Amino acid sequence: MDRTFTVLVVEDVEPTRLLMGLVIEEMGHQVWYAENGLQAVEQCRRELPDMVLMDMMMPLMDGHEATRQIRQLCPGHWLPIIFLSARSDEEAHISSLDLGADDYLPKPINLTMLAAKIRVMQRISEMQRRISDDARQLVSYYHTNEREQLFAKHVLDSIVGGEGQDLPGVRSWQQSAEQFSGDVLARALSPTGQLCIMLADSTGHGLSAALSCLPAVDIFYAMARRGFPLTSMAREINTKLNRLLPVGRFVAAALITIDWELGCVEVWNGGIPCVMFVDDDGCPMKEWKSQYPPLGILSADEFCWGSETYFWEQSGQLVVCSDGLTEAENPGGEQFGMGGLLQALISNPASPLDGIRLAVLEHLGSANNRDDISLGVVRLEAGVNAVLDRVADHLGRDDGGQLRCWRVQLVFGVEELQRDQSIPLLIGWLNQLGFRGRQFKEVLLIVSELFNNALDHGVLGLHSGMKDQPDGYERYFMLRRERLAELERAEIELVLERRRENGGDAVLIRLRDSGAGFDYPALMEKLNRQAGSHCHGRGVSLVNALCARLAYHGRGNEVEAEFRL
Repeated sequence: MDRTFTVLVVEDVEPTRLLMGLVIEEMGHQVWYAENGLQAVEQCRRELPDMVLMDMMMPLMDGHEATRQIRQLCPGHWLPIIFLSARSDEEAHISSLDLGADDYLPKPINLTMLAAKIRVMQRISEMQRRISDDARQLVSYYHTNEREQLFAKHVLDSIVGGEGQDLPGVRSWQQSAEQFSGDVLARALSPTGQLCIMLADSTGHGLSAALSCLPAVDIFYAMARRGFPLTSMAREINTKLNRLLPVGRFVAAALITIDWELGCVEVWNGGIPCVMFVDDDGCPMKEWKSQYPPLGILSADEFCWGSETYFWEQSGQLVVCSDGLTEAENPGGEQFGMGGLLQALISNPASPLDGIRLAVLEHLGSANNRDDISLGVVRLEAGVNAVLDRVADHLGRDDGGQLRCWRVQLVFGVEELQRDQSIPLLIGWLNQLGFRGRQFKEVLLIVSELFNNALDHGVLGLHSGMKDQPDGYERYFMLRRERLAELERAEIELVLERRRENGGDAVLIRLRDSGAGFDYPALMEKLNRQAGSHCHGRGVSLVNALCARLAYHGRGNEVEAEFRL
């Protein structure tokens, strides 16, 4: 139903008033009448019309005063008022407009002109009404959107930044391009005390980019806490994102694990421009270039999930950043680039994060960053250091819930081995048996190292010497995946037993695999010759140092270890 247009006719001469009213009614509009300005103000106080025809000369209150008071009644509302006057000169017309009128009609009234001006004012009034309605809706939408954005930001910040923000040795800086960041720099400790880091950079920025990162963050925290290997995290995150994200959306990411005790960094890099280790002078010692597509592009069958390992020999900094930093542009359109990053590292080696941050901000100058910026720096000391004690504090030291006597036997068949979930299962058992803190970390390190040796060398028949060759690590893990996928018959048996041993508590670890075995005496001899160096097989040397007794039997496919509590 069309809305009725209402016109208030304010005229002290009755014939003129009624004549104008007749014309207005014939146009299909509703007419209200007032004989003077005072009645017009009272009518507008009760209810505003859509338009007013106002005579200028009237008793009790003239049109000028009536218009002034009516304008005061509706300061935020546009009400068209046309003055009616016997004066037809230009000065009277201008004076009327100055006094608040929207238009002017001389007397005697030209009824055709009156109808035309009413039609014009009606169109303007309807347009103004629509604009006002739209403005109210926009204001309402703005306030609703602000509330929802604040709520979404609170939830996203809680999920993304709620864990691992105070872990030892880690510093970070992030600057988003909008209220929501499409970058995430997450960190967590594994049950064995390894530091796990994920820098994820979703396509675009803003809320949609932030939402794209959430599944990756959720899976990262869950798998890191359960001790899954880095490549398993990358594979699982990719599968989830490939299923959830629309075509054209993906997440560039670098997944990093740092083993403080082994002095080892492992990296999977899919689309992140900078993951590097620099010495204390800011000079690059190792760079992990992007070797894989970002997460979410490839299907589970196509996904590449190898990683690259590096043992650091000297103290330095691990630096990782998103492309929002390297591609930050100054007002002249020049990018900060890897050159700017390396220069900042060399200029301020004592505090690399602060040096890079200040250099980026200086480069941006008056320009705003058009993409989200993320920077993470981890201090890596040569040798075992105080970081280990701080890691142990995060893992906890409570041993009040340990059982004093128990025996657990676990058998892993082909299906369990191919799913690559054996270590998380062992973590669950050790948690239930009451191990905590450093004790938990060391027992798990021993068990996982012996288990991985049994799988890689015993069941799969892999030789660690392959890692000494160019691209050896990549070829080693590629061959490992192939042989694991082709596995038809295999078994690894693990027995854990806690008992009194030589006057104290000890955990006995026995492990047997169905493989052909390996030359363990040659391995131990090689480790003794290379003592103190970062070579493959160093994990066995560390296990030997942690255990009161370590002995291989048979063809090398049976091992027994004793760990003193």
